[in-house]
Amino acid sequence: MRLALTTLLVLWFLILPSLGFSQDLECPNLPNVEVSSEDKENIVEICLAANQAIVFLSRYNLSLQRKIHFDIVEEKISNHGYDAYGSYDSRNDHIQLMSYAAILKGEKHPQMYGEPFDRIHYRGAIAHEVAHAVVQHNLKFKPISPGPQEYLAHSTQLAALPTLRREAIIKAMDIGPWESGDAISDIYMAIEPGKFAVKSYQHLIGMSDPTAFVETLLNAKWFYVYVP
Repeated sequence: MRLALTTLLVLWFLILPSLGFSQDLECPNLPNVEVSSEDKENIVEICLAANQAIVFLSRYNLSLQRKIHFDIVEEKISNHGYDAYGSYDSRNDHIQLMSYAAILKGEKHPQMYGEPFDRIHYRGAIAHEVAHAVVQHNLKFKPISPGPQEYLAHSTQLAALPTLRREAIIKAMDIGPWESGDAISDIYMAIEPGKFAVKSYQHLIGMSDPTAFVETLLNAKWFYVYVP
């Protein structure tokens, strides 16, 4: 399926008009994902990464239930007072995302998970924001606390990376999954975002039946969740 979508996106890329202004375009085979950008390459990357995130989260019975819209911007994004590459607004299902060029221009040596930021990590950042939208669409209570939400977003971001890159990051972080009794919190994420991501991804894919734990995350009302 991924190969088929990639082929479709390449063909779509070739027939798109030369964009000199932003216009709203729906991703092929993803009617719930809409992109506004002047850059055709950005549009194709967003569609591909969004599909990866949606397919990954569908394993856990999570789905995109409303249309989400990507706005590509050239300036830094403020997300709860911090500079970020992307931000999802649950009030209108809009995702603001810095263009790849803006990220490289805005920082001397941008990094992600301890690696130089590149196109691969850009797709991971896109998948991260899509995951936030999917999580919000499937919440049992609102608002969800940051820790459980970021557990799923970072897991999705790592899942969107090529296997060798993901394995290299896991090896470099040199840390295992969350264990019974651990508290998944946004405080740890703020201090060690790369390790938080690796612990979450390994924990999620390592469970034989993760459905119950995902339900626990969606029901979270506090700033942390204890691992059973």
